[in-house]
Amino acid sequence: MNRWQIHLAVRRLQSGGIIAYPTESVYGLGCDASNLEAIIKLLSIKKRSYKKGLILLVSDINHVENLIAPLTKQQLDKINKSRKRATTWLIEKRYNVSPLLSGEHEKLAIRVTTNPVAKALCQSFGLPIISTSCNLNKKPTSNRVSIIRNKMMASVDIVSGISCEQEPSQIVDLESMKVLRN
Repeated sequence: MNRWQIHLAVRRLQSGGIIAYPTESVYGLGCDASNLEAIIKLLSIKKRSYKKGLILLVSDINHVENLIAPLTKQQLDKINKSRKRATTWLIEKRYNVSPLLSGEHEKLAIRVTTNPVAKALCQSFGLPIISTSCNLNKKPTSNRVSIIRNKMMASVDIVSGISCEQEPSQIVDLESMKVLRN
């Protein structure tokens, strides 16, 4: 992992820019989750409706405590439990959360990342980062930087790194423990 790339990516996030970065599964497309203009720009680049909602990526669940309902110790234990596969948790949102983040849903999608590059980004930035697959809506994803550069070069800065090339994260409702995507 190149510290200089992390520094540049954080500066891009702070200025409202969009980045592509490796995650546990595929390259993610991201921006500052608190910058509504950046989120609108990201949705436009991706050609994705806000109604679907977005995943918020963090290095620590405490980074979203102002966006979600208070968690019990048992819920925190579930979130922090080590897993073989990346897990995105659906967690009850607070009333003031923008629909640009949650879409038409009552819950927010939150993932505590284990990918070293994504984790370094989140730690350095200190705020939640949007994480959606780095592809145009309904088009195949890619883990090849050259393909991402060709399709989105003018729109995003790319942070190089190795993604695990696994399936997308599983999605689990924290309250019911129902698996919505396996």
